[in-house]
Amino acid sequence: MITLKDSDAKEKQTTLKDDAAIYQKREPKSERQKFSELKTFEDKMKYFRMYYLKGLLAVLAIAALGIYIIYTIVSPKDEFLLRVAFVDYLFDSKPTEKMAEDFISASGIEPGEHEIILFDGLSYQVSGGDINAAAVFTAHIMAREIDAVIAPESTFSKYAYNGMTMTSLTETLPADLYAALSDRFFLSAVRKSEGSGDASEEQYVVGLYLDETPFWKEYSTLIRSEERPVVGIVLNSKNKENAVRLLRWLFELPAL
Repeated sequence: MITLKDSDAKEKQTTLKDDAAIYQKREPKSERQKFSELKTFEDKMKYFRMYYLKGLLAVLAIAALGIYIIYTIVSPKDEFLLRVAFVDYLFDSKPTEKMAEDFISASGIEPGEHEIILFDGLSYQVSGGDINAAAVFTAHIMAREIDAVIAPESTFSKYAYNGMTMTSLTETLPADLYAALSDRFFLSAVRKSEGSGDASEEQYVVGLYLDETPFWKEYSTLIRSEERPVVGIVLNSKNKENAVRLLRWLFELPAL
């Protein structure tokens, strides 16, 4: 039996020298150093995608969102000089663009760079259970973004009955226009108050029958409806003067 002396054990435990690599203090490498030590382009791209790409995309997305928000706030807003809503009449953009062009030419209105005259024949198909279209129409009315409504008689009647939607033409039309269109009057009772089911006994002039006009004869061939069309001015319209111009144009009556 051989017994090791303490000196032998100590000698065994200190076989490595003090300057061995295992004892050397290691400084952590920076990401830039690690990247620069990569030899090939493929390795560098792989490293970039693994450690930097997601962060870079997140930064770019945040920057793009910030730019969009700033642009939305500071950019000029389009302003409607007149917006005509075709409710339950469907027209595509080509005929409605021609309507706008013809109205602008006849009325002498010259829209500025951010001013719009729009005949909207796509947005307001409210009948047939389309809740979204009805909600959009109501929202645009409340936001004062619609000036005039053209609709089949049954649809127009529903909105005319609501006293908050259509204006009384007796109060809105100039005397000459009111007298000239007396045979076109659309009369309706009006709900007495918000939430009430009772109607007033008095009938109000809230619309005009549009059939038999050259305008309707030209465009009614594009739709399927046997009901008489009615046009009216929205109660809270911001552009009632241009809405009156619209009626003169539709019925081919000269301006004073």
